Amino acid sequence: MKPPVSWWWTALVGLVIAAALPVVGHQVRKDDRPRCNWDGLVLDAAFRVRVRDAAGAFTRFCDVGCARAWIDRQPSTPQQILVTDEDSREMLDAREAFFVRSSIITNRVTGNRWHVFRDRDRAKQHAKQSRGRLMVGPDHPFLSIESP
Repeated sequence: MKPPVSWWWTALVGLVIAAALPVVGHQVRKDDRPRCNWDGLVLDAAFRVRVRDAAGAFTRFCDVGCARAWIDRQPSTPQQILVTDEDSREMLDAREAFFVRSSIITNRVTGNRWHVFRDRDRAKQHAKQSRGRLMVGPDHPFLSIESP
């Protein structure tokens, strides 16, 4: 038994609507705020990360977790990684930064628990206060670029 012709039109219209939703959603939410290249979240000045790839182009991320996920899927090692010091909100090279993995979540959507500091003593203080750990050596989040 064949379904009625109206069923086919209903199914076709449903498929067109489903295919158009991402495009319409993007246009509706379009604004000038910078967004993460991994998950589309608005960048928070306290936790942003920028990665320069082999071609020299910078890619922006909302936190260390998103940057790590993106880097893991790239065929080449990044040329530079810039992270944001949580205290001053200034960007610095990841090789000069101190990373703490703590109980404090910086982004509810991504579940990021990485915290970045310019000063080692400040990082240790944060680790102690938040039941976290200073991540050095093989625990460094960006091991591929860490200084020897």
